Amino acid sequence: MNSMTRKSKSLCGFLLVSSLLVLFPLGTLSAQPVESQPAAEQITGEKLEPFAGAYKKVSEINAAYKERIVEAGDPAKTQALQEEANEKMNQAVHDHGLTIEDYNTIFKAILNDEQLKEEFMTVLNRTQ
Repeated sequence: MNSMTRKSKSLCGFLLVSSLLVLFPLGTLSAQPVESQPAAEQITGEKLEPFAGAYKKVSEINAAYKERIVEAGDPAKTQALQEEANEKMNQAVHDHGLTIEDYNTIFKAILNDEQLKEEFMTVLNRTQ
């Protein structure tokens, strides 16, 4: 598998995760056990601040592209829009000083720890 294919697959997973974030706000998601679950105590406020900023931007991008992707009709156009959205979301995460792996790790930790979820929601509410 070439690096572009691996990158596309990881970004597709990223798009899926971000879609879930928009479709199911964190407050309504039930904790699901996740393999290689990160320890919540490793996620500090220092990491939640940039994650919250990235989360907001990713959610905005996802919302902007979701309807366009659904209505595209043409598989080639759908693929192009998905790739464009993934690139923008990837850039948003990097712009906030995180890697895709960091973002997904923090996301999984928040989903699996009620106290961390509450802390994140506090941070998210004060993030511009």
